[in-house]
Amino acid sequence: MILNYLKGVLDRYTDRKISKTLTSILNDGRAIFSQFGEDVYLSDFVNNCIDRIATEISKIDIVSVVQKPGNIRQQNDDITRLFRFKPNPLQTTKDFLACCEWLRRKDHNCFIYPQYDIVYDMQGSPYRKYTAFYPLNPTQIEIGTDDTGNVWEIKFYWRDGTYDILPYDDIIHLKWRRGKNTIVGGGNDFGRPDTANLLSSVKVLDQVLQGLPKSIEASLKITGLYTAKTLIDADKIKAARDKFEEHVFSSKAGIVATDLAGEFTPLNMKAVEIKSEVMAFLKGIVRERYGISEAVLCGDYTGEQAAAFYETCIEDFIAEFEQGMSACLFTSREQDVGHRVKCYYNRLEYLSMANKIELANLATSTGLMTLNEILGTLLGIEPFDGGDRRLQSLNFVNTNIVDSYQLNQAGAKKDGEPKK
Repeated sequence: MILNYLKGVLDRYTDRKISKTLTSILNDGRAIFSQFGEDVYLSDFVNNCIDRIATEISKIDIVSVVQKPGNIRQQNDDITRLFRFKPNPLQTTKDFLACCEWLRRKDHNCFIYPQYDIVYDMQGSPYRKYTAFYPLNPTQIEIGTDDTGNVWEIKFYWRDGTYDILPYDDIIHLKWRRGKNTIVGGGNDFGRPDTANLLSSVKVLDQVLQGLPKSIEASLKITGLYTAKTLIDADKIKAARDKFEEHVFSSKAGIVATDLAGEFTPLNMKAVEIKSEVMAFLKGIVRERYGISEAVLCGDYTGEQAAAFYETCIEDFIAEFEQGMSACLFTSREQDVGHRVKCYYNRLEYLSMANKIELANLATSTGLMTLNEILGTLLGIEPFDGGDRRLQSLNFVNTNIVDSYQLNQAGAKKDGEPKK
């Protein structure tokens, strides 16, 4: 599937001489191979942390804007249109963003391919018409220069054993856990994810969770030790054992009747008790890696905890996504006049009802929001006819006329003479 939608862009570079080997950008001369980790992500707890972050990121609204000092104007172009509902034929915007964050968190690198056609305006000038955005999922990558030594290229290896080479400038590259490597994410020197320490913590947590049910099951099954005192030969021992097992298997109440003389010694087997402090410590090690608190992971958080979650997880993605998209999708000239990709994330929904009402009072008194915006954004109520208007208290005055307003209220001119 990936080869099909990449075919169009590859055709544009068939005339280019692609290097057979890519030049390494590491100091020791080795090529970059991003060995994406798999084992650590078999843990449900790790995946729950990533899913909580990806779910929240999927709520972001993406638009194309022209940003100038004191003014941001939204553009109704191909970028805004695609991210309004479906960036590509296979994914909605919500699914696309969640997929990007899963790839970024698991592989430490997320690559997005912007598909476009070259069209011409009325003056005959060429420009890009974007038709789709696809997150890529390679098994391995290499980054280096072509034979000229000037053009940076990226080599993608796919799961079917094939590979494709594309100009690095044509790919949106999002990273996580920046290490010493200057190009790829991963948190160490060679572009490989630093999952060794995390894997150790996950293994301990997994052993605790798997051992606990076995301990409980054993404590419920074994209640004592029965010792037979009869001296009999081997054949009689086997027959006696078979008869005893028959008694055990046929008993439904846990009581066994036997004619073998013996002694029963009760055993007090208690289930292993895992202290809450130990479990909290093990889970905290994993959560710290992803910057997510227990309250946020469980969905029982306050406004302050939601704000901390935004600053540690969501804000990082927004900054990376905005810069990566804006740098790749717009030409230098377009960037100079203010073209940007902006992400908008509604942080108001996490406020308590008391805080929402307080903000609504402020918004109406200052004219910051329309009535319908207050109803929909803060209170989740449907808009009504005539609600697209702003209210403002007469207790506020425009800063441009504040001096004249104060002087008129005092009954004096600007020079301080009494008003006639």
